[in-house]
Amino acid sequence: MARDNPTPGDVGKTHSPSYFAVAGLTALAIVLKLKFFEIPYPAFSALKYDLSGVPLAIIAYLSLKTYTASISIFLVVGIAMGLDPIGMAMKVLAESSTCIPLVIITRGRQSERRWEFRGVAVSTLVRVASMTILNLIVTPHWLLIARWARNYNEAFAMTLGLLPHVWIFNASLGLIVSTMAVETIRVLRKAGYLV
Repeated sequence: MARDNPTPGDVGKTHSPSYFAVAGLTALAIVLKLKFFEIPYPAFSALKYDLSGVPLAIIAYLSLKTYTASISIFLVVGIAMGLDPIGMAMKVLAESSTCIPLVIITRGRQSERRWEFRGVAVSTLVRVASMTILNLIVTPHWLLIARWARNYNEAFAMTLGLLPHVWIFNASLGLIVSTMAVETIRVLRKAGYLV
């Protein structure tokens, strides 16, 4: 007798992510970006910890093509909700620099913990490196727009002073997000929701 309803394992075997799952994970990422779920970095409150990268990493694991659409929705909805457009763009780039290397390294190798460790380490390093470069480019202009600096030289000097905090913040958040994403993906695979 044929089953009418697919089991979680059957859905995973199609290799096509469920649009409902992707929509739910995207919505969860947006909710986790709300101020209620953010924790300010103590030394520089403009930097905020949140866990929106975890559902985004799961979407990337499902499909990098779907991830592109999902991260675009995450950006547009965040800006529509009144979040700082520059901050949201930086957030999207930070999460992408974490999620994409993590998925590329770990997809298909979850049974081996060493690949998960490598994925966490590489994705964190890529996040720190890319956000350092982006902060050197963007932050001086953001400081001028926010009127925290009077001229570009002063803004760039302030940016250099902030770099150690940018490194610590991105390294810690990269480790948190990538580790939680790897463990969540492991649980979802064991439950039959992912392959």
